[in-house]
Amino acid sequence: MINLSSAPLHRRLNWGPVFRLSQLEYGMPSTFDFDAHPEFAEIWTRVQPFTMTSPERGFALWTAVNTVIDGNIPGSFVECGVWRGGSSMLIALTLLARGERHRELFLFDTFEGMTAPGSQDVDLHGLHANDLMAGSQGPDIAELVRAAAPRDAVYEAMKSTGYDMRLVRLVQGDVSETLPRVQTLRIALLRLDTDFYDSTLAELTHLYPRLAHRGILIIDDYGHWAGAKQAVEEYFANPETGYARPMLWSIDYTGRGAVKAEQKENVEIARYDYIPPGLTPPDLKPIFPDAVPQNPYAVQWPYLRPQVPHIWRSDSRNDTPYVTGNASVEEAACLYEIARQFAGKRGLEVGTHYGWTAAHILAAGLHLDCIDPELMRDERLRQVDASLAQVQTEGTYRLWGGYSPQMLEEVYSSRPEPWSFAFIDGLHDGTAPADDARGVLPFLAPDAVVMFHDMTSPHVEAGLAVYRDAGFSTRVINTMQILGVAWRGNVTIFNHIQDENIFPVWLPHLAKYLPSDTDLAT
Repeated sequence: MINLSSAPLHRRLNWGPVFRLSQLEYGMPSTFDFDAHPEFAEIWTRVQPFTMTSPERGFALWTAVNTVIDGNIPGSFVECGVWRGGSSMLIALTLLARGERHRELFLFDTFEGMTAPGSQDVDLHGLHANDLMAGSQGPDIAELVRAAAPRDAVYEAMKSTGYDMRLVRLVQGDVSETLPRVQTLRIALLRLDTDFYDSTLAELTHLYPRLAHRGILIIDDYGHWAGAKQAVEEYFANPETGYARPMLWSIDYTGRGAVKAEQKENVEIARYDYIPPGLTPPDLKPIFPDAVPQNPYAVQWPYLRPQVPHIWRSDSRNDTPYVTGNASVEEAACLYEIARQFAGKRGLEVGTHYGWTAAHILAAGLHLDCIDPELMRDERLRQVDASLAQVQTEGTYRLWGGYSPQMLEEVYSSRPEPWSFAFIDGLHDGTAPADDARGVLPFLAPDAVVMFHDMTSPHVEAGLAVYRDAGFSTRVINTMQILGVAWRGNVTIFNHIQDENIFPVWLPHLAKYLPSDTDLAT
């Protein structure tokens, strides 16, 4: 039993009673028999002030959620066009009632009202959306068609359900811009409720390929808005989509539902490079023309986060039997930003690969020692040297072929100065990261920073834990592969603004590095 006895949230948010377009404009009162469905009725009582949808469409959504659970259909729940959040609240409450607490929910909306309608966007009586929003049928209709509800209020509404908000993502913006970049992975249930042609077509284009086999599609406004209907019919009539038109069953005068018959899925997204606001790293990509974008889903390493929408590059010259990716552009920018406070001082990199991260540390002005066993090979040594020689910098570099931690003392002793900055990105398996961390620790300056790449791996976390146990301050930075940072003394760590399209940090082995009030989220 779900506790629905809390004070009405819609009153605290200054939201008045809800009328549906069907009631205000067309005199279509619902005849739904709530007594026949008490479990649904209990949830509907809670969510009705937050939705314009009819009880029939609400019941169809409730049934769809239960069908997904009963059928073990994998994937997330996605809604486009959430208004006050009522339908997503219904999804969350139904999941909780069934003991299903680990599904991700994605809520896409501008949270500022409808996007601009096109010529196709007329209602079932031929009234254009622009005229309706301008008040041609009165202020109540105008407000409902505009469908504006602030993001913070929707967040509070979702939070009131008791669903784990670490699993709920509110994505703000025009769906034509946000959908290509936000990774939902496989979708179990897809609900489209943005009314208009352009947005509905964008949603089908980007999200229907992600819908799981036997996944459920619900279109709220197929019968009410001509643009929504046209987008649906055009999408499935286009042979280039590769998907046949499913049977659409009528829920009420406007709502339609469907089940995806095809097994074909495609969850890939339009990847991009992200640089956090306030950071101004040099663009060193031209120095590394062989670092080419790769499909991270093709990599079998269990700690790679392919769902992050950033470009993942690997050097095409790599002739080793294993795949090694570069740090992302964002991660390299973070290295540069933190390292540049140590310009003119000594730095260390363990694990240089082809020199991408070394180039950014070098550009920050450090005198850099690079240790990598591949540098024992003349060809790799020449390749890395050729790249680093192109970096415009006051810093210097020395390349050391060999293994860490075995040769750390030799490298350290070659110059009478401790390391102020160290980047540990060598072997990630077993005790290797912790061994490197312990090896570097005695040779650090009083004011020092040590950074780790691939904190997604618990083996790498063990390296950061060495410094935490030694009294260093520590934190993680939510990048594609998550950076770890340890520091002591007079050191500045910048305020990182993460890409809103990256999932929160939710890995148990990293919980100790997160603020206590974030509950595994950043």
